[in-house]
Amino acid sequence: MLRLILLWWLAGAWILPVQAVHFLPLSIEELAAQAQLVVQGTVLSRACQQDEAGRIYTRVELQVKEVWKGQLAETRLTLVHGGGVVGEKRTVVTGQAELAVGEEVVVFLVFNARGEAVLVGLRQGAFHVQTPAAGGEAQAGNGFAHAPRLPSGAAGLMPQTAPPRTWVPLSELRRRVKELEARP
Repeated sequence: MLRLILLWWLAGAWILPVQAVHFLPLSIEELAAQAQLVVQGTVLSRACQQDEAGRIYTRVELQVKEVWKGQLAETRLTLVHGGGVVGEKRTVVTGQAELAVGEEVVVFLVFNARGEAVLVGLRQGAFHVQTPAAGGEAQAGNGFAHAPRLPSGAAGLMPQTAPPRTWVPLSELRRRVKELEARP
């Protein structure tokens, strides 16, 4: 009997809550179409706060290097997202982007009812930029696969044979956002 109780206790001790988030992946073009503002910049700071209703959120300040879509009057931008740690209280929003101080990012943003910038599609709206140490072209990725874009006018004419990629050249990401912005 003691063995059975011990076995039951051990089995229960190792069972941890598991959470899954299912995303309908958004293409670069869908992210850009939904975004009111797309910027490339560097994360300057992160600060977790708690509002009057007790919700914990994080404010992320960016130094904007370039605006790819929309308009921005200043070179600094603050975006907000749910979750963070305030004192001993922690709130986790599954699927939210993690933006680290000092990292270069491209963010796809909309403005909420309070006028605060928020990411389109949670972490899908934040591309982390990496530049190879040995030189070469910077790459951007958000953890989702992005199919290479067919040449202009070739849609439906050529089968897509290249596999989707999780990292795309930063210049391609910029071009694809700008092309969408330029369409009538």
